[in-house]
Amino acid sequence: MNREEALLALTTGNSHVRFRALRALEQVALPTDIAFLLRLQTTETDLYVKKRIDRIVSGLHVQLPAKPVEEDDIVPVDVRERIRADAIEWVAGLLLHEIGSKLGLLASEVSHDIPNYDNSNSKRRVEQLQDTFDGIEELKKATSSPKPVEMDLASFIRDLVELERVGRDVEASYVGSKPLVIFCDRGLLALALCNGIKNAIEAAISVRSENREPTIIVSWGQTDIDNWITIIDNGPGLPSNSSRSFVLGESTKSGHLGFGLGIARQAIETLHGTVELRNSGADGAAYELRWSLMK
Repeated sequence: MNREEALLALTTGNSHVRFRALRALEQVALPTDIAFLLRLQTTETDLYVKKRIDRIVSGLHVQLPAKPVEEDDIVPVDVRERIRADAIEWVAGLLLHEIGSKLGLLASEVSHDIPNYDNSNSKRRVEQLQDTFDGIEELKKATSSPKPVEMDLASFIRDLVELERVGRDVEASYVGSKPLVIFCDRGLLALALCNGIKNAIEAAISVRSENREPTIIVSWGQTDIDNWITIIDNGPGLPSNSSRSFVLGESTKSGHLGFGLGIARQAIETLHGTVELRNSGADGAAYELRWSLMK
């Protein structure tokens, strides 16, 4: 059974046929099949088939290629990232101290000085400025040295997702070991993960229809060198201008300041990890975090 035949059998056969297909697929599956397998697992009822899917997905995550390092790059990657983080922390700290601390006083004074302030453009401008400084404060947090603690990754993920789902009609499926105890900085991981969750939920809701319920699938796991989390949504996929999504101050969404993904990137890099945003292969997008094991 080749790869195409195995993938087809997974959608048409009984549990015995699906198990045989997965056994064949284990030898020929590609990393691009991860999204399809995770979607399949959310509806699978046979425990043995579900475990076989887990095994294949974990193996495919190990196969994902590391980002190449330029041979002529004199400064090592970890040193360059530390220099960047130190620069961000220093500049953000300076802005927050010199300007951010006075912003609250400014907002209070103009609210009394300007007639009908609550309905004025001045209030909206001040609020935009306050949002910007909130983003700068989060960015400063994302550069702080990791303080790892023992934590259950499965319950951590579920708690964050369920918090973001409050008041939003979107289905969430969870795929991964429960519990999965790791050592990690909870604050930095939350900064890296929350924006991916929010974006996935918003994307899924944006294409709601009678035949398409908004859904996200969150999976997680661990290899011998790193931890990983993947969020897949059934939204419209990535826009054509998404290549600069992680650049601070740039956003593909109207009315967004462009801090969210930049902060997520800085936080995961502080954990010696990477973040990737890509189309999932079927419909929707996939947001993936990978970071080094800590002790």
